[in-house]
Parts: sequence; C-alpha cells; structure tokens
Amino acid sequence: MPKLDRPDEIQSPGESSCQKMVANMPGALLQYAVGPDGKFECRWRSPGCLELWEVHADAFENDACALWDTMEPKDIQLMRAALKTAANTVSDWTQEWRITTPSGKLKWLRGVGRPQIEAEGWMVWNTVVVDVSDSRRANESMRDSEARFRQLLSYVPNVSVQGYGIDMTTRYWNHASELLYGFTAEEAIGKNLLDLIIPPELREGVAKAVDVMIESGSPIPPADLSLLRKDGTTVDVFSSHAYLDIPGRDPEFYCIDFDLTERRESEAMRDLLQSQLRESQKMEALGTLAGGVAHDFNNIVAAIIGNVKLAMDDVPVDSPVYVCLTEIHKASRRARDLVQQILAFGRRQRLARNVIAMPPVVVDSVQLLRATLPAGLELRTQVGDNIPPVLADGSQISQVLLNLCTNAWHAIQAAGLAAGQGLVEVQLDAHHGKLPSSDHETWVRLIVRDNGHGMDEATQKRMFEPFFTTKAPGKGTGLGMSVVHGILRDHDAIMKIESAPGLGTTFTIYFPAAIGDSKPVVGNGVDSPASHGQGKVAAKKNIHILYVDDDEIITSLMERLLRREGYEVTGFADAFSALEAVRDDSMSFDLAITDYNMPGMSGLDFVRDARAQRPGLPVAITSGYISDDLRAQAPALGVTELIYKPNSVEELVAAVHRLAQEVIENAQKSG
Repeated sequence: MPKLDRPDEIQSPGESSCQKMVANMPGALLQYAVGPDGKFECRWRSPGCLELWEVHADAFENDACALWDTMEPKDIQLMRAALKTAANTVSDWTQEWRITTPSGKLKWLRGVGRPQIEAEGWMVWNTVVVDVSDSRRANESMRDSEARFRQLLSYVPNVSVQGYGIDMTTRYWNHASELLYGFTAEEAIGKNLLDLIIPPELREGVAKAVDVMIESGSPIPPADLSLLRKDGTTVDVFSSHAYLDIPGRDPEFYCIDFDLTERRESEAMRDLLQSQLRESQKMEALGTLAGGVAHDFNNIVAAIIGNVKLAMDDVPVDSPVYVCLTEIHKASRRARDLVQQILAFGRRQRLARNVIAMPPVVVDSVQLLRATLPAGLELRTQVGDNIPPVLADGSQISQVLLNLCTNAWHAIQAAGLAAGQGLVEVQLDAHHGKLPSSDHETWVRLIVRDNGHGMDEATQKRMFEPFFTTKAPGKGTGLGMSVVHGILRDHDAIMKIESAPGLGTTFTIYFPAAIGDSKPVVGNGVDSPASHGQGKVAAKKNIHILYVDDDEIITSLMERLLRREGYEVTGFADAFSALEAVRDDSMSFDLAITDYNMPGMSGLDFVRDARAQRPGLPVAITSGYISDDLRAQAPALGVTELIYKPNSVEELVAAVHRLAQEVIENAQKSG
C-alpha cells in the first residue's frame, strides 16, 4: 500500500491522480489495521495528517500513541467506547473529539470511518478526519447566544414570548407567558399553540396566517387579539411575530404578546377623565350661563311671586281668582327653584358649612315637605336620640332631602299605587363603625325610603347624569340628583342605593360626625313658614326706606309691599338719582335696599358712595346671583343683609324688620 505522504516513491499514473486529489482535500485520510493481538499498523495516510495533528507519519506508522497523546483526556474514554462499539458490530463509526497539537493549538476533530475484517483476523479501518473547530465554535457561540436570548426573555416582565415550529408545536415558553396565560412551561412545551391559547373561532385564521408566514418568510402583521387563559377566561394582548430562518435548521417562529389590560384600564381611565372634564366644562358653562341670566330672569320671577302674593292677600280665599293666583304662585316658585337648581348644578352657590345639629334640619324640612305632600301619600319621620352634630350647610342638606323625597313621590305615583298605599319614610340616627374608603368611625345616617316602582341597573348607573330623567316631559329637569350628588360630595358624605323594579328605593346617606368641633350653630338655615313676619317693628311709619333697582317693575312691587307693611318708601330705578337723593339728605332715609347688578353702577359701588355721604346708614343688597365675591366684599362696606331676589317677598320683609329695629335701637341709644 503506498504511503501518500512520501512523494519520492514511484507511483502509477492513476495513483498520481489520486494523490493530487487527496492532497487538495481538507483534513486527513488514513487507513490503518489492528491485528488480533492488538498490533497497530498505519498502511496509508494523506499529507493532511501532518497539518492536522502536527505529527509526522513515522511517529505513528506502527504505534498510534502519538495520535492518542494529542487527545484531550476527557475525550479518550468516549473515543475508545465508540471505536469498540463500531468494531464489535462492524458498523460505521463517527465521533468528535478535541486535540492539542505540539504547537499548543486546540482543535475539534470529526472522524468518520468504516471497519472491515480481513484474513487472519485483521480489522482494517478506512477513516476520514476533518478539522471542525470553526463550525464547532460557531455552534457553541450560537448555543451561547440562544441560551442568553432565552434567559433574557425568561426574565423580561410583561413580555410574553412563545416559540413554536412549523407544526405549531410549542418549543419555548417564557416566565411572562406563564403569568399571562396560566400554563407553566412544562405544561405548554410540546403542546400545539393553537390548542393552548387561541380561541376556537380564531384557530383556522391563525393556522392560515402561519402557513402564509412559512411560505413568504414574512411575519404575521401585529394585531390586538383576545386570547385564552388556562382558566378559560380571555385576555387582550397586542400580538406580533418573529420569523427565524437559521441555516441547517427548521424555521422557528416566535410570538411576542404584550398584556393590554393596563393599557385598556388606562384608556378607560383617560376616557373617564375626559368625560369628567367635559362634564366639568359643561357645569362651568352652565354656571356661567346661569349667573348671566339670573339677574333678568330672577327679576321676572320675583315680580311674579311678589305681585301674586300681594294679590292673594287682597282676594278672598273662596274666590275662583284665588285658585288661579295659587296656581300662578306654584308655577313661579317652580321657576325660582329651577334657577336655584341650575345654580347649584353649576357650582355657583356658596357652600357655608358650619357645625350644625341635624335633627332640626330634618324636622323643619319635613314640615315644609308636608305642605306640598300629594294626596293619598304618607310621610313618616323617625329621628333617633344622641345624634352627633355634623359640619354642613343646613340649606343644602334641606335641598338634598327635598330632591330625594320629590323623586320618591314621583316613583310612587309611577307605580300606580292606590290612595293610602304610598309611603315615604325619613329616618335619622347615629351610626358607628368605619365605612369603605373612609377612616371616620362616627356618622350621622339619613335614610329616605319609598315603596315606589324602583330602578333597574341601567337607571341607577345614569341617575346622577345631568339632565337625565325618567319623568315625563315637563315633570322634571334631570338636575335634581346631579345637585344631590354635588352637595354630598362637597360634604364628604357617602351614599348607598338599594333599588330594584317593583321593590322601591332606599337612599342611605352617611355624613361624617363633627366630633370635637365647635358647638352646633343654633338654627338650621331653613326657612320655616312660622318665621315669616316675626319681629314686628313698632313705629314703622317713622322708618323711611330707600329702594333702588333698575327694573321698574321690581321697584314698584317693593314699594307697594313695604308700604303695606307700614313703612315709608321711596323707590328709584336709577342708581345715580338715588345717590343724589342721599347726598341731598332732604328725605332723611333711615335705611337703604339696593339691587346689586345695575347699569353703570353696581350695588357695592352704590353702598360705598352712599355710606360715604351717610356713615352708618344700614344697607341691604338684593341679587339674583349671590356670588362668593359679593359675600366677601359686602360686609367690608357695611352691608348687613344679602337677599336672594326671588325670595324677596318672604325674606325682604324680615330683613327690613331687622334693619328697622336696628335703626330704632340706635336712635334710642343716641337719644
């Protein structure tokens, strides 16, 4: 057998061609034989052996130790076992191992051999050995890179990654996927991805999309999807795909899912905030509008209410005209209340919270409610003992009670109950114990309960929306519950609602108790019918009143009203003329009442100039819109009474009585 690494030997032309071919092949070719007694003999080797092992052929011609000595000790046993198995079975052998050459190079070698048995028991091996160091390093680098990639993805939070093959079998499942979908990696890997997380109605479409991705090499376009969890629920995700075409391996696909739950919640919160902003803007616009129209509109309402009141005093109660006047009075008061509700809804009314006792507020409010109680309806009141005070605006609490009871009456009427069956219950008591979202432990509980038609869930969700109403056209404005909601919010109160169609409605309101605060204010801020006309003043005819309002109708009304009460009155529709009369002092005014919103001069300007001429002159201001600025500036200028104009008939007389009494008392002290 020729030794091809010895070119000086004579060879045939065929052998010469074979030698050239083998010399240009990478790696080494060699044939060696092992005898029955273990004798080694290298019969043929290519020049590549020297380049591969850096060992001359002479060194291993009859002894393979020179080659075995280059092998890494850890690989020797594996090599012996592989050769032994191939020899025993006379089957092909293949193996990879490491060597360190005499020059110190570390190489990975790959050998492929085929044994055959010759006469006398010799086993001959024909072997090809190549250097695979570069590919081995590349593979190791790829494995390291893949391991780092998988480790990285395993610990990336909120990014769910699933790897799968052409057959959709899951090969990779990171920790975020476990958290998102509920399947552990052990449960998911090896399962078809369609069966794991794809809803049945989407599986056909997803399978077709994967087929297109395989054929085109382009990933599936990202999209929002609702996928399945282990427990059968769905989760919204933003799903995108990655296509990996690795040479020598089947394509791999990765699905990257982002949980949209937080984004959906954020979007819902954003929508809610935008909705609240729009409502706030609407309320602000409505409040501005209400403040703008209140002056003129309230002048009209005040004129109607005042003149009707005067006319009712002049007409016998049994007269048909009295009935008509009563209806006009009801309608005008309804118009007045509507403006008040719009102002309250627009947050244009001042909140005057004081430490007050709730029982008088409820009792007095119920007394007022009884006067307008529909026929055949019963109103029950139960007030408990030892009820702590609250920090509240009594008039606004009365407004809450009025609105809730009015709604209760309408609900009873809508239920079609027979006369005597309708019932509204008002209950006030103390409540002890913490409530959700609050640290308060002591509360004052107000309950309004009716046996009307009740509300379904949809109505309860919308009941606080501005202008939402279930009443027939002309029967409600849709502002009542919005006003209630705003008042309770300003009072840090908590409301619970129990209602169902046919079962009536119960409103339970918890007001934080004002434990440890100052002593409750005497009175409740609610006008009582018995209070009007009290405090009659002696010698009224000696009191000269200056009344100023740019609306001649109001001026005429108030002149007649106050003269009927026994006062001397001089009215002016022009503020500048009234101011000249004060300067002249020929009329000797004892007190002045002026409108606030007048052309050319505000009520405050008039008061400032009038008191500059007449220091100490008692003054009251009437207005259809009593703003916070007006309340703040009026006392500093000496204004002692602010009167809401539509209530002029009721409130103005009482205010004039108080001012007149002050004038008389001051005169007595000075005399």
